[in-house]
Amino acid sequence: MLRAGRNDTGNAMARLDAAVSLFWVLLGIALCWSSMGLGLSDPSGPASGFFPFLAGLLVLGGGVGLLLRHVVTGGQPAPGEEIAPQFWEAPGAPFRTAVLIVVVGGMIVAVPWLGFALAGAVGLPILFRVIAPDKSWVSAIVTGIIAAGGMHLLFAVALGTPLPRGPFGF
Repeated sequence: MLRAGRNDTGNAMARLDAAVSLFWVLLGIALCWSSMGLGLSDPSGPASGFFPFLAGLLVLGGGVGLLLRHVVTGGQPAPGEEIAPQFWEAPGAPFRTAVLIVVVGGMIVAVPWLGFALAGAVGLPILFRVIAPDKSWVSAIVTGIIAAGGMHLLFAVALGTPLPRGPFGF
């Protein structure tokens, strides 16, 4: 009886895993479809739908990868996934997850006032420390500044994408 219950739970988890993977595929398709309505390019370069289209492709690709993994493993955990259930048992896991959500939300709210680069330079070190609490604040700040600066250089400078500018002009 106990063994049958575990098997039923495993089957339910496999079905849930497949359903979530299918959700990511459908969301990726929807993002790509709706971003095409915004336009992917114009004579001056990438249009407003270009980056949402790329994001949709990333979501779609991730969903397809998850579905393929589900098919290949027969719904069983892939190597390394067996530790996933232990995440919520780790001390502070719910708090770290809440902090991640709050910081990302704060970055979204701060972008109109601080600008894209500065909001990233402030928020990314906090995210880094939440994800890797064993790393120093110095390494988190350096990594955050490099990542925010790199994104600014790539999108605003190299691709000419208009990004929200903060009080310092970037």
